[in-house]
Amino acid sequence: MSTQPVLITSRYNFHVPVDDGALLYNSNTGAVLRLGGRDALPLSRALSGNLIEVPEDSLPGETYAQLLTGGFIIPREKDALAEIRDRFHQARRSTPIVLTITTTADCNLGCYYCYEKRTEDRLELQDVRGVVALAEERVKRSGKRSLHVDWYGGEPLMNLEFLEAASLALQSMCERGNVGYSASVISNGTRWPDDVGDFVRRHKIRQAQISFDGLREHHDRRRHYRKGYATEPAPSSFDQAVQLVDRLLDHVRVDVRINIDRANRGDVIPFIRMARSRGWFGRRHKAVIQPARLASYSERSSFMRDVELSLDEFDAIRALVRGEAGIEISVEESEAPDGFPFPKTSVCAALAADSVVVGADGRHYRCGLQVTESHRAVGRLARETPKKSLPVLNPPALSQLDESWWESFDPTMLPTCSRCSFLPICWGGCPKKHLEHDEHAVREQSAYWRKNLPRLIAEGVGATTPSGFVYGEQEQFRDSHTGYRTD
Repeated sequence: MSTQPVLITSRYNFHVPVDDGALLYNSNTGAVLRLGGRDALPLSRALSGNLIEVPEDSLPGETYAQLLTGGFIIPREKDALAEIRDRFHQARRSTPIVLTITTTADCNLGCYYCYEKRTEDRLELQDVRGVVALAEERVKRSGKRSLHVDWYGGEPLMNLEFLEAASLALQSMCERGNVGYSASVISNGTRWPDDVGDFVRRHKIRQAQISFDGLREHHDRRRHYRKGYATEPAPSSFDQAVQLVDRLLDHVRVDVRINIDRANRGDVIPFIRMARSRGWFGRRHKAVIQPARLASYSERSSFMRDVELSLDEFDAIRALVRGEAGIEISVEESEAPDGFPFPKTSVCAALAADSVVVGADGRHYRCGLQVTESHRAVGRLARETPKKSLPVLNPPALSQLDESWWESFDPTMLPTCSRCSFLPICWGGCPKKHLEHDEHAVREQSAYWRKNLPRLIAEGVGATTPSGFVYGEQEQFRDSHTGYRTD
């Protein structure tokens, strides 16, 4: 009786036709095998379709060995889903500590699409001790040797006094504990101090994100100064942000985020050309372009459905951006990654075991997009003298419910995600969308991978796939138990 294990095709195999044959890709390992000859496409289809056994004598020895090494064929008894689950939970444990600090809920600009409430909530100097205690507890509990602070708002630099004090206190705590420290800031670019270089060095800022809504006409109309927040006539928020980027690039990397919807999409390429003409991509610290699709980020911004670009429309813009950027300009995209589809090994800060968001109201949140959704709070900052204006925290049961949800979130256990062959490169997408039962966003995530995965695989190995080649639901979802279609 043979003792050799029965080998079967992996549910995570995908085939990609290319000019000189076919590619076979495995989303669980990230391996790509190039197949040539007239049998390349039929073989790749067979290996990425229904569950089949692959006897050792059915293929040339070298090909068989490559399939085994790349994870394209696996022992029948292997539980690949459990392997992905282990990797997901390891990522939750090992992702570096990120402390997101919302210095203020206030902002001097009124963006029409903003999903945050504008209130008078702000962290005070008396809160510095509580912030440091929170960070120190996370560092000691985790045993990790680095802390990254993300200054967030509102407009975080509208509470500069707190930022200065908390930053220096956190750095001091890290120095005492021999813990590495770094920071980043997300800003509209209108409230920075004059000593930009000293500010960056003093607060160990390694990255600044400055947001734009297109060129001056669109930007200033969509990012107008709120009443009482500027002298009259109000300065151009576009000019202020552009001039800040000019100065920042001598000192730090700047991520230039371009927020895009149906109204301003024609500004994207002219904006990049404007940035090139100002030398943003040839400086000591080069600017990075981040095209971002304006969408419904929160329960309160569902009105964005009427003006947001479809994924197909956004993909067309991203293709234009890639063409304009060439090799000179670095382009990064957070919502929909556009590089080679490696299996995920990290999670967002909302899922990281040791990361936390501090809201301007002193509450703790798991996700930065929730900082004004008090019913989503999962804790609160320790305060020696609570602010009288601070509302009573929502009933503990509600906060505990959300905290329990975040702790238990596992895409490998979800009915749809667990069946999805994109799972290793997606991990269910944004967990906040699952928390809010945003089926529209979840469907969009699936549509993105069905359309773009063939291109991303091919481009990653310098190949080209036929225009219009996409995956269907039969490639995304296979048999509900084994992960394969059996019909």
